[in-house]
Amino acid sequence: MRLAKSSPSPVPLYFKVMTEFRDNILSGAWRAGSQLPGELDLSRRLGVSVITVRQALADLAHEGLVRRLRARGTFVTWSGPVKRPINLEIDAANLVSINPEGTSFKVLRVDTITPMAALRRDFGLRSDEKLTKITRVRMAYGRPLAFVTSYVPSCMFEKVPKDRLHKDPLTSIIEDRLRVKVAGLKLVVSAKLSDREVSSRLEIPAGSPVLFVERNYSHKKKLLLRTSGFYRSDLFGYEIKLKRGGP
Repeated sequence: MRLAKSSPSPVPLYFKVMTEFRDNILSGAWRAGSQLPGELDLSRRLGVSVITVRQALADLAHEGLVRRLRARGTFVTWSGPVKRPINLEIDAANLVSINPEGTSFKVLRVDTITPMAALRRDFGLRSDEKLTKITRVRMAYGRPLAFVTSYVPSCMFEKVPKDRLHKDPLTSIIEDRLRVKVAGLKLVVSAKLSDREVSSRLEIPAGSPVLFVERNYSHKKKLLLRTSGFYRSDLFGYEIKLKRGGP
């Protein structure tokens, strides 16, 4: 995702870039010894200046996370522990429940796309199969709650009643219309700072803290649907209750 070039947020842009880079390192996405893309490449990807990227990398070097070598590039030096998700396997009778009270969706875009290699692999698609990308804003009592992007195989989306996109989550539509039971859900939650697009859609200042939630719904161990959402942290939170089984 591109970062905002300018922002009324009190959070400096270079700090947001540094946070993004640090997250890549501490999550293991950028491994120890690997070389980072060049400054110009990084600036183009994020939509920021080379000076901003350079300042972010300098701070990471000061922290000891990267090493910068003249005429050679920037290399990850962090070999310490990386962030690992806590894996919880929970039996749940309903994986697609959502509080319908006051909930609606504003549909922004529906696009048929040729998936990148990673998405094609995750969905188990053939080279000629497409994905449908649905971009919506989830509303709660008339206020924007989440900016959500969903991916579903186009052959499945063709059977989805388009009028339901304005009022129902895709999981409910797929189960009702396609008679396919969602059997598994992998949920990943992390904290991020909102960029210009997310801030505009959620009506919050750029650089505000938001919850990033990725959900992967599966049937017979095959990925059916992936949703990635940025949720307003002032309106949304997670509560998980675990109960010990047995006597």
